[in-house]
Amino acid sequence: MTGSRTRNSARNIVCGSLDKTTAIIFPFIVRTIFIKVLGEEYLGLGSLYQSILQVINLVDLGFSSAISAALYRPIAEDNHEQIGMLLNLYDKLYRVLGLMILAIGIMVTPFLEYFIDGKQPAGINIHVLWLIYLTQAALGYLVFAYRVTLLSAIQRSDISSLIAAAVRTTISLVQIIFVIRLHDMVIYATLNALYTLMYNLICAYVCKRKYPQYRKSGNVDKRTKKQISRNVTAFALQKIGNKLSISLDSIVISSFLGLSMVAIYSNYYYVISAIASFIALVVSSITASIGNSMATESMEKNYGDFIKIFMLHTWVVGWCCICFAALFQDFMRLWMGEKLMLPFAVVIALIARFYFEQIRKVVLNYKDAVGLWTQDRWRPIAGCAVNIVLNIITVKHYGVIGVAVSTIIDFAVVEMPWETMTLFKYCFRTSARLYYKELLKSFLFTVSNGIITLMICFWMPVKGIPALVVKGCMCLVLPNLLYILEMKKDSNFIYAMDLLKKAFRVYIK
Repeated sequence: MTGSRTRNSARNIVCGSLDKTTAIIFPFIVRTIFIKVLGEEYLGLGSLYQSILQVINLVDLGFSSAISAALYRPIAEDNHEQIGMLLNLYDKLYRVLGLMILAIGIMVTPFLEYFIDGKQPAGINIHVLWLIYLTQAALGYLVFAYRVTLLSAIQRSDISSLIAAAVRTTISLVQIIFVIRLHDMVIYATLNALYTLMYNLICAYVCKRKYPQYRKSGNVDKRTKKQISRNVTAFALQKIGNKLSISLDSIVISSFLGLSMVAIYSNYYYVISAIASFIALVVSSITASIGNSMATESMEKNYGDFIKIFMLHTWVVGWCCICFAALFQDFMRLWMGEKLMLPFAVVIALIARFYFEQIRKVVLNYKDAVGLWTQDRWRPIAGCAVNIVLNIITVKHYGVIGVAVSTIIDFAVVEMPWETMTLFKYCFRTSARLYYKELLKSFLFTVSNGIITLMICFWMPVKGIPALVVKGCMCLVLPNLLYILEMKKDSNFIYAMDLLKKAFRVYIK
């Protein structure tokens, strides 16, 4: 069983990496073309619409995560009847949710102008474009969404990742041609909606052919429905808080600073999100395995695995922060030019925001895997309230850096301590002392190793592409070498490395 979980996780990570690679490369090309051909206002408008849709998607209310958690045990026990009933419930719920997203989005349409400070992009109907973005969001729920989630629950997200990569590559190539030749953002958005439709249809077809034993049928009993309802209610509060804290950043910047600043900010955040997606891939690819392990293994083993995974995670997150600090401005100067760059102080704030957002992911994924949503259901709401108030206050006086610092305060002071206490109190039932010890070591190593690397990179007399190459090589070697030297005698680090080697060997076989 353990070997199977490791094999599934490794396979999901590798195939997911292919998916994420296409999800980074092609949007990167399209963003570049948007800036050069259409201008930053068009790019800012697209970023604004995506942020508004993330808020509207709160009607999801956590059904997907709640039902995924409910699927782990019946899948582990091969209980086809229970699986069928849950899939039937999932399908019904998401048809309703898709229609609700459409309805709410249509009601928002007359008020779009209020989210834009300054001039609107010329030659485009912002309402028509919005309705196309809205249609894409609704299609993700209306077209066989339950089969996409089933693939994840049975630890076969590698299948959906390969499908996403293939469809995205095809659609993106067509988008690039249309944007270059016709300068038409409406066609670009329409092709995005076509991507969502094709992805869901192909996933549903493959899932049905490969796993015909899992089909929706019957209705869940009142006890299960009550448990799911309780989890959904709790997770809804968490999702509302988490989504608002992140999505409202772009909305606040657009409302107070204009679409051009949204475009500049979103360029930086796009690069950060691209790297974050790979980190999230590693953690999320093992979430189903975590749920399976929690249902079948001892708590001592699960706690040991948590510490190992967390150590590897902090290493990767810290290394990414160091790379951002050393390479970000050189990259943005080449990609977008001096006029579309943020000050280095803002970049450091965005990196700190990335660190505190990502360092929480292992705890959050364990909480999701075991369904710990009711125990800290008010945490995200409290964090969101703090974030929104600070956003509105600081953006007026400090601009973008105020928005970033507001989110850092929310994560570090409100969210992290609360969610950590919940996991250790209700799941592991032990002290979080070791966790905080590893977290503190990670932070200190990241800062110290980052300062050393940054000082050496700043002394290098190179510019342009050579600067990226030379500094990139330095970032690849120096921070990781320092970390290994610092941690080589740590028993948890040795165990974590053994876990990583085992996963790699299993995948190779």
